[in-house]
Parts: sequence; structure tokens; C-alpha cells
Amino acid sequence: MRAILVSVDYADLLAVTLPYNRHHFSDVMVVTSKADHASQEIARNCGAQCYVTDSFYEAGAVFNKWKSLEEGLDVFGRHGWLCIMDADVLWPKSIPDFKLTEGYLYTPRRHMLLDLRQGIPLDETEWAGIPLHHQEVEFAGYSQMFHCDDPYLGPPPWHETNWRHAGGADSFFQAKWPNENKIRPPFNVLHLGPAGKNWCGRA
Repeated sequence: MRAILVSVDYADLLAVTLPYNRHHFSDVMVVTSKADHASQEIARNCGAQCYVTDSFYEAGAVFNKWKSLEEGLDVFGRHGWLCIMDADVLWPKSIPDFKLTEGYLYTPRRHMLLDLRQGIPLDETEWAGIPLHHQEVEFAGYSQMFHCDDPYLGPPPWHETNWRHAGGADSFFQAKWPNENKIRPPFNVLHLGPAGKNWCGRA
């Protein structure tokens, strides 16, 4: 599986998450802005591709994550198994084997580490004591796994690219699949920080 993620002004978190998660993926692309040299350097140091663009801010957008992500997907290639993920998410170092089937969307549940001032627990036995996100109906964009030939995707762009901020388009993306074709894989992830706080760029 390959992975693509957006990191703009997230270098402090990307420095933790990308080295931690990198071994799960054959290739990774980090989509970032021209000014975010720190994220670019972290990507290079982790053997990840880097797509640099300022389309985040075109047409008066505050932070149009989706237009830039779609540009990155065009460059990265829309083939094989892919994970669209966030820069502030840790996967477990080891995950159980599970079967991936075309035609399904896979998104793990997420523990929410709301206050980063307490430190990031890299002892994964501590994750179970961190509350899960209260909303488990939607298969949100922090870790969405699917096959790029899935007919539910339709032609690109897969996300609406006219959003002025980073919220919402992943909700419409996951709605492409019927509920019976959405699966929670047998592992949970750790989300660093509160959800929805950084839709207009890093708060």
C-alpha cells in the first residue's frame, strides 16, 4: 500500500508520525506548501516523495487542502492500494493481518489525544486508555484505505476542489461507498490533537 498526506505547518507532528508510520507503506507522498521547508526536509529524510504547491490559497481560499491533495494524487499516480491520511495520526508499529478487498473503504477507529502538552505516548499500551472519537459513523479522512480501481470512486478529481478550507470534502469522499462497503480494520490509530481545529490551516 502507498500513502499520501498533506502537511503544511505540521512539521513538528510530521517529524513524529512519518518516521513512525513509514514502514507500513511502499511509497509515501507529502503534499506541502512552497514555504514549508521543514515538512519538505522531513519527507526527504524519510524517503518520501514531496509535492510542493501553493494551490492551497488560490481563488481566495484560506486553506484548500483538497485541490492540493488532488494535484498530488495526479503526480503520485492513482493506482493500486492507497491510503489517504493525515499528518497528525500514528498507526501502531505492528498491525494484524487482514484482507483488503476491492470495492470497500477501510478506516480504523481513532483514539483522540486532545492535549499534546502531556506528551505523545509512543508506548502503544497507553493508547487504549485514551478515549475514542465520539463519532464513529463517518469514515473520515485521517486514514482512508481503498483500491484506486474501485468503481465507487468514479473519475478524478475524487474530492470536491472548491472548498475554502480543509473540512468537509472527505465526508463527501467517504459517502461514495454505501455503508455496507465500509469496514473498520482490526487496529486503532492515535490522533494527535483535537479534530476540526485546523481546517483553516494550523491553529
